[in-house]
Amino acid sequence: MNTKRYAMAVRLKDEKRDFYIKNHANVWPEILEELKKVNVKNYSIYLKEDFMFGYLEYVGNDFDGDMATMQKIPIVDKWTKLMIDCFNPFPNNEDNESWVMMDEIFHLD
Repeated sequence: MNTKRYAMAVRLKDEKRDFYIKNHANVWPEILEELKKVNVKNYSIYLKEDFMFGYLEYVGNDFDGDMATMQKIPIVDKWTKLMIDCFNPFPNNEDNESWVMMDEIFHLD
């Protein structure tokens, strides 16, 4: 199995902090199932002040395709629209209102 690691960042709106944390303490089961169906595992989100860092592992062959497929599922689209309203664009990425991918510069197995 070929596992690829992905890291991403976004900024959280202060007024949406409690809403976002509450929803991620109890993610809709359908969302979790869809993530598994598109080969996502070991997914974590961390928060420090307004900075959020997300990490996931992908075990499929077409990350972009799988993510696009998942986004077409109505329940996933609904969740995404609720969550995206919680974000401020990441600095220097004002054209993207969601997570931005990060470059891996070091890894130790």
